[in-house]
Amino acid sequence: MGKVDNQQPPKVKQAEAMNKPAYESVLGTKSIPLLYLQFALTGIMANAVLGIVSIIDGYFVSGFQELEVEGIGIGFTVMVITRMIGVLFGVGAGAVISLRMGKGKIEEARSIMGQTLWFTLFASTLIAVLGLVFENEIMILFGASEASLPYAVEYSRLLWISLPITILAVVLSILTNIDGRPVLSMSSWLVAAVVAGVTEWIMIVNYDMGMMGSSWANTISQSIPALLIFYFWFSKTKLKPKLKDMMMNLKTIGEVAWTGFASFSSQFMMFFAIIFFNNLLQSYGGGLHVAAFTIQNGYITNLLALAALGGMTGLQPIISYNYGAGNLDRVKQAIKMGLTFTVAFFVISTAIMIIFADPIVSFFVGGNPELHQLGVWTTMVFNSLFTLNAVSLLISGYFESQERNWIATFINVSKMLLFTFPFMFIFPQYWGVEGLWYSFPLSEIPGVLIAIYFIRKEFKHLNSTKLAKAS
Repeated sequence: MGKVDNQQPPKVKQAEAMNKPAYESVLGTKSIPLLYLQFALTGIMANAVLGIVSIIDGYFVSGFQELEVEGIGIGFTVMVITRMIGVLFGVGAGAVISLRMGKGKIEEARSIMGQTLWFTLFASTLIAVLGLVFENEIMILFGASEASLPYAVEYSRLLWISLPITILAVVLSILTNIDGRPVLSMSSWLVAAVVAGVTEWIMIVNYDMGMMGSSWANTISQSIPALLIFYFWFSKTKLKPKLKDMMMNLKTIGEVAWTGFASFSSQFMMFFAIIFFNNLLQSYGGGLHVAAFTIQNGYITNLLALAALGGMTGLQPIISYNYGAGNLDRVKQAIKMGLTFTVAFFVISTAIMIIFADPIVSFFVGGNPELHQLGVWTTMVFNSLFTLNAVSLLISGYFESQERNWIATFINVSKMLLFTFPFMFIFPQYWGVEGLWYSFPLSEIPGVLIAIYFIRKEFKHLNSTKLAKAS
């Protein structure tokens, strides 16, 4: 009996190879619900751990004087810069690398990884130097009063010094996700949280270091995930950065920066909104309202914002990889899963936060009855519509993960420019400082309607593409 030739004709092999990405990944094979829950929950938990560090910090800060709390709130704006630059290069590189991996261009993806890390280090070092040289002027710009300026400068100085490492930590944690290791990324933040909490307790309680104990704790909690660089250097990952990547291709860096620009624009607009908000609060309500905003921006709303960012960065590698591989059914399934989960998660989270606003705020105010009363009210008002913010961010991240950057940027920027900023200046004219607090949540309503318009068009596009392929 002759030997049967089971080999396929070369043309068949070639056709199969064209339809199959050269680099297999769980991103393209694992069940979407399980994959999304793994990536989103680990992303949320990683960022929530960072938020919990801030909450612990808030407990110690609550014992400080009102001027110190005000100074910390102003100085903490440096952390917004960290997150802003971190997502610019981290989210941008994550989307570009995942798209290349989905197309099987592994060496190109690895080169983009290395170039991004080197450029991030160079750019963040320059920003840190400028921050230290002009620290007084910058803190005044951020909203520091003459009385709180020394506290803001003292608190922020260590944050400026550590800025290159803290930005690198954000980028590396995102890139660890796109390499299929979200649990490792989460673990790095968990270790950072434990070390930071112990450090802060020792420095403030045992050594009475006051504000600098808080500054050190925040620096440590933001820096430790930079050690993930050792994972990329010494593990078997295909994304190992190399020294030759120091010779950067500006076109590549430009693609990464432009792809991450939507996330950057969201953080950038929030950065300026915080500056204007602090200054307007000083004008309409004084230091008490600035201190109340410190509780929201630094601790309570910050925890929600970190969770929303974690959910978005958890979705992006799934979208990017499958879009690059042409798996549009999985792309559609992933964004639907993301929207359902986001709405459910943040409706429950904000409801709990509002119901328990009194005990939550009392954790941060150190027995100041005026600040406590104001803090409870601002917690309920400021966070009431945060679910809409999270939905807008997720939809923007969806388009960003496909390098459809104009849509992603428009979703983020239009809300701030067309609604948040005008509301901030118009509402206080009629309702005083209370109107200022209403401006943020009310701007979420038209903002999410813009995002929903684009995602509905996208669903129609995906359906028509599927029908076209079937025919």
